[in-house]
Amino acid sequence: MSMQATRFGPLDIDDEQIWTCVAPLPGFEDLRRFALLHMADQGPFLWLQSLEEPLISFLLVEARHFALDYTGRPSFLKAEENGVTLVMVILPRETEEGLQANVLAPLCFQPESRQFGQWIVDTQESSTVTPPVHGNTPPLALAGHILHLITQPLNPSSQIAPAGQVTAGAA
Repeated sequence: MSMQATRFGPLDIDDEQIWTCVAPLPGFEDLRRFALLHMADQGPFLWLQSLEEPLISFLLVEARHFALDYTGRPSFLKAEENGVTLVMVILPRETEEGLQANVLAPLCFQPESRQFGQWIVDTQESSTVTPPVHGNTPPLALAGHILHLITQPLNPSSQIAPAGQVTAGAA
C-alpha cells in the first residue's frame, strides 16, 4: 500500500489497484500510473485518477452504457487477454444537455496485467443520445482493481476510513 495525493484527498492504494498506461493519452504522454476510483453514489461511473499528477482525473463508463460495441482489438492488447472497454464521459455545459462520450478514443483495460491504453478508432459515430441504463455498478472484470470511495457532504478535510476505503468531500 502507498499513500497517494489526489484531487479526492489522500488515498491509500494497494499495488493491485495501480494501473499502467501502455498506450498514452494524447496530451498526457508523461502520465503512466493511474488508479480507478468508484464513488458509491455515482453508479457505473469510474474516475481514472493520475497518481503522478494529483489534479488530473477522467470520468469513465463502460462503452455499453452508451450502446457502443467495439468490434476490433487495440494493437497493445495481447491475443490471450480480454479487455474491458470504457469511454471518457463528456459532461454537459448546460443542465438540459445530455452526457456525451468520446466514442472515437475508448480506453481498453486489461485486468490480468493491470494495463490500459487509449485506442483510436474510426468506426463509431458520435452520439449525444441519453445513455441507456445498464446497471449501477462498474464492470465486474475490474472489481478487484478499483478503489471504492465513500462520499460525504462537502468537508474541508478528507480522512481515510477503515478497510482501505476513503471518505472524501464531493469533487
